[in-house]
Amino acid sequence: MSSGTEKVLDDLHKVLGELEHVVKGAMSSAGGHADDVTDKVRAALDQAQGRIDDAEQALGKNLRRGARATDAYVKDNAWMSMGIMAAVAFVIGFSLGRRQ
Repeated sequence: MSSGTEKVLDDLHKVLGELEHVVKGAMSSAGGHADDVTDKVRAALDQAQGRIDDAEQALGKNLRRGARATDAYVKDNAWMSMGIMAAVAFVIGFSLGRRQ
């Protein structure tokens, strides 16, 4: 995964952790009066955590798929890639040789 994506996912994990900490603190201070509300909040937090985990897995799968496709393309077109690199190197060498 890209560093930007990893940072966003890390930030989301931190926010969920802090929210869970706040909810636990509110539950302990409220006693048994707010059981319904805390259950709903806990369910929402669990659902959000599940969605983040699913997004992480999907991103990882797409990254691996892209890497495999790139690897296959380079292997299938190795000679063409080397020919293009050789032509570019020749043009650069020719240009630098004419300047001197």
